[in-house]
Amino acid sequence: MFRQIKLQEHQQDFLRILWRPSPEEDMVSYRLKTVTYGTKPTQYLTTRCLLQLAHEGKNKYPLAALVIQNSTYMGDILSGADDITTATEMQRQLIGLMKEDCFHLYKWSADSEELSKDVPTENKEFLFNENDELVKTLGLSWRPREDTFMYQMNFQEVPVTITKRTVFSFISKLCNPLGLLQSIIIKPKMMIQKIWLLKIDWDQNFVVVQSYLGLGSHCPTRLVWKETYYHQRKP
Repeated sequence: MFRQIKLQEHQQDFLRILWRPSPEEDMVSYRLKTVTYGTKPTQYLTTRCLLQLAHEGKNKYPLAALVIQNSTYMGDILSGADDITTATEMQRQLIGLMKEDCFHLYKWSADSEELSKDVPTENKEFLFNENDELVKTLGLSWRPREDTFMYQMNFQEVPVTITKRTVFSFISKLCNPLGLLQSIIIKPKMMIQKIWLLKIDWDQNFVVVQSYLGLGSHCPTRLVWKETYYHQRKP
């Protein structure tokens, strides 16, 4: 989707690169004219464009505008409705609004076949066939057929060498943008605070017992929530 956003001409000089096809040729200076993945302002520029699109289209596409403003995370749109009729209308408006600025939506998933019946097969991520199992998004797994969200994690895989670096790396694997795991990861976050107070080097070994981690055999390795959502992921 980044390549669909063109930079203003006076901003393009900030994204100049040097390139040559082979070492024998002279360097050539190029200007990148669209938002480029990997640069610092990429996510801000993309989000800002989507919010502007929602603002300009809120009268014609009110449901879609609300979804873009409140239910967009990185490259994904995760939203839903209380009934099929509303969800279908929301889907229609999203496709219409995004298409007006040349954002074509792909990788549709829904917990209802009716919501995806008019979506071309090549644009679907979940097809409701016997091979369908999980759709992964926002750090969690979703089973559309059963309509359940699920986190899978293994707290027993503690690194052999315990350093501040390995501990932080291990805890950072718990992606929790929706806040569903807050009651579980609060203890690891408290442990990070305690480690900072020790004022040790990043790679200095230290002993961390499991009780200090606040994680034990009683901690669940699989958590499931049942909700009604449809999910669409932008390219």
